[in-house]
Amino acid sequence: MSRRLLGLLALLLITVTLPAAAAGTRILLVARDHEEHPLSGFRFTYLGLKTLPTDQGGATELDLPPEHRPGQPVKILLLVPNAKQAEEWFLVNSLVNIPAPGTPAEVVLMRRSAFRQIAAEARDASRHAVSGQPELTTEDRKRVLVEAAARHGLTADQLETALRSFAETQDPKDKGIAAYMAGEFAKAEDLLNQIAEKKESDFVDTLYYLGASQYEQGKYRAAADTFRRAVSLRGEDSVLLSWLAVSLHQLAEWAEAEPLMRRALAIDEKNLGREHPSVARDLNNLATLLQATNRLNKAEPLMRRALAIDEKSLGKEHPNVAAALNNLAQLLYATNRLDEAEPLMRRALAIYERSFGPEHPNVATALNNLAGLLQSTQLFGEAEPLMRQALAIDEKSLGFEHPKVATDFNNLAQLLQDTNRLGEAELLMRRTLTIDEKSFGPEHPNVARDLGNLARLLQATNRLGEAEPLVRRALAIDERILGSEHPDVATALNNLARLLQDTNRLNEAEPLMRRSLSIFLHFLLRTGSVHPYLLDAFANYRALLKAMGKSDAEIEAALTGVK
Repeated sequence: MSRRLLGLLALLLITVTLPAAAAGTRILLVARDHEEHPLSGFRFTYLGLKTLPTDQGGATELDLPPEHRPGQPVKILLLVPNAKQAEEWFLVNSLVNIPAPGTPAEVVLMRRSAFRQIAAEARDASRHAVSGQPELTTEDRKRVLVEAAARHGLTADQLETALRSFAETQDPKDKGIAAYMAGEFAKAEDLLNQIAEKKESDFVDTLYYLGASQYEQGKYRAAADTFRRAVSLRGEDSVLLSWLAVSLHQLAEWAEAEPLMRRALAIDEKNLGREHPSVARDLNNLATLLQATNRLNKAEPLMRRALAIDEKSLGKEHPNVAAALNNLAQLLYATNRLDEAEPLMRRALAIYERSFGPEHPNVATALNNLAGLLQSTQLFGEAEPLMRQALAIDEKSLGFEHPKVATDFNNLAQLLQDTNRLGEAELLMRRTLTIDEKSFGPEHPNVARDLGNLARLLQATNRLGEAEPLVRRALAIDERILGSEHPDVATALNNLARLLQDTNRLNEAEPLMRRSLSIFLHFLLRTGSVHPYLLDAFANYRALLKAMGKSDAEIEAALTGVK
């Protein structure tokens, strides 16, 4: 958008020396737009002293009280000549210092519609992809907002004063937008909820900000409901579709999220071309959903295509490239291609550290991913300090109750259990479960993961009666949410079977263990990759059959008969 469309006005404050007998100081205001065209018909006021309307040359005079001197700050208010202009204009930096004689001072006016455009650009630049994309801290959001304002001709200082002035309005929607831009998401939600109930003319835009404010607070259910309303009114908006899909993905409601992601991708490919960074974002979103729903062979080519687009359009050192590398590395890790995954993880970590510094949540994500890989190769001494560094970053940046912090707790707890520090591990596991149940509700895959991990520790400490209901609940959640053929279901089946085996219920354990092995074998046939737990599943089933008194021939027949 050209600067002309913004309607910026420059007000030059010029001190005029009056005769000695004058009662005060008179300053000359000259109203011009950013192209130096004079603007007529505007009036200004200070402490009840009002100017006449600016003339055809944009000039008018304002008398100040006699005690005012150069350098003193004064807050000039805009008196608009009609209701329409009252809706259109606001002062960007109304507080100015009285200049020395002959020295002008500049005041800027701006159309409210133009400032809303800056807000919308910053809002949509901040939208989250479901996995791997940069997580925005307060400083990140400020940077995004400053960049959007700069594209419209505002400096960072002008933006700061404009935000305060924009909020000084009786319009609750603009107050809500200002609160959102300031990162006051709870306040924004309250204000925008009031407007959403009234369904004013620009209802969809209000829902946009309301849903984004709810998402930023981790209120994914409320955000999904809000974005669903917006999509029902403006269904071909790819950004709205993405917001809704991402909210649903957080809730593990993938059946509804997937067609929305595919629609967003189709719209952006048609309107922006197949090589646009927004298309890469859409591809990554869809690919992470496909991975979550156990369609890894379909996810991988989408991730590789997204990575190629981002490297070509943004350069190899861009944070979006790091996000794409992270997503692909996680898929490679899930398919047991650790040698391919590790260099991608290390490259993503290096990009994030160069882009954001060492204390950013994206760095924490990359550290956690690398630590998990090192843990899986028994390099516990290298993995633990990376996990603790990631946890410290996220607690500082996101707060102690954030779902990402819960994931950090979970990862560290698994390492502590693997290194026989069970008391420390249990405390972290219980804290993880509490955060995730609060964030996602009792029926989310993250909750199932937490229940299964805690049950495994209770089993290891011979508290089998406490462990069994947890592992059964985890299995029920996973089967309901993920489907009967998901590897996480196989893991839950294995855990329950092992517990039944420990309580000498071998006949109950056998069909569960066989089904677990079958799921991992189907994973191999479907993806062409060996799941990291496949060999363990074979070993566990073999040990169970032996405990049941089966002969070697019977055991081999049972193993080869698993379908």
